[in-house]
Amino acid sequence: RPAQDELAVQLLKGELDAGESEAIILARELNADLLLIDDRSARRRASAIELSTIGTLGVLLLAKNEELMPVLEPLLGDLRRAGFHMSDELYDQVLDSANEKR
Repeated sequence: RPAQDELAVQLLKGELDAGESEAIILARELNADLLLIDDRSARRRASAIELSTIGTLGVLLLAKNEELMPVLEPLLGDLRRAGFHMSDELYDQVLDSANEKR
């Protein structure tokens, strides 16, 4: 659903794209416990207004920790092939956090 504070959304659009701006303001309006957002700038902006965030990789790690999936490495490869940007260092950190080695 759209955020009610259209002015706040417009102000954020000066820094972020439209979807991220809308998501941040809506999360604030809903007093959301957690905002799923990947863009680093958007995460910083959300944190600045005291919103807790998690990214796609964090969700995958939670799923692995809850034993909802046996391994992450194939999914990380799929994400990269689909255009999801992550450095080799982050890729390795995620695998290490999941107790998987490359």
